[in-house]
Amino acid sequence: MEHTKPHPERTPRSVGRIFSQRLEDFMDRVWDGKAPNAGEFCAYCYNPIPRGYTRCDHCGQDLVERNPLPSLPPEIVYMYRAKMKRESLIVNSFAFLGLFLGLALFLGLVAVNVLYMEKAFWFFVLATAIFLVASRLLAGIIGGVIGDEIGYRVANKRLAEDWAEYVQQRENARAAS
Repeated sequence: MEHTKPHPERTPRSVGRIFSQRLEDFMDRVWDGKAPNAGEFCAYCYNPIPRGYTRCDHCGQDLVERNPLPSLPPEIVYMYRAKMKRESLIVNSFAFLGLFLGLALFLGLVAVNVLYMEKAFWFFVLATAIFLVASRLLAGIIGGVIGDEIGYRVANKRLAEDWAEYVQQRENARAAS
C-alpha cells in the first residue's frame, strides 16, 4: 500500500517548525548513542521517512524525484544540538536570576532584622523560610515560564537562520553539480 500525505501547507502542524518531531526524537537518540545514524531521510528536510511513503510527510517533497538519504548529515545533528544548548542556557540564566532575587529578598529581610528588630531570632527563621520558598518560586516562574518562552523563541529564531543558510549553501552546491 502506498502512503502519501498532503503538502504541509494543507496539513496542520507546528507553525515555524524547522525539524519534525520525529527528526528531533531521532537526533536525540543519535546524539545519545542510542541509535545509529541510518535509515531513510528526506533529502530536503531530513525527516525520517516511514516505509512506503512517496512524499515526505513533513515538507511534502516527492521522494521519487529526490531520492531519500541513507543518513543525516552531521551538520544537521549539530545544528539541532546547538539549538538545544542555546535554549538551555537562556532558561538556566533566567532561573539563576530568580534565585538571585530570592537571595536579595533574604538579605533585605536580614538587614531589616539587624537594623530595626534587634536581631530577633524568629525573624531570621522567617526570613530563611521566605528565602527557601521565594527562591524556588522565583526560579520556577522566571526560569520555567519566562525564560522558557524567551529561550524557545531565541533558539528557534537562530535555528531558522542557520537552517536558511545551510539550505542555501546546499542548494547552490546541488545546482552547481
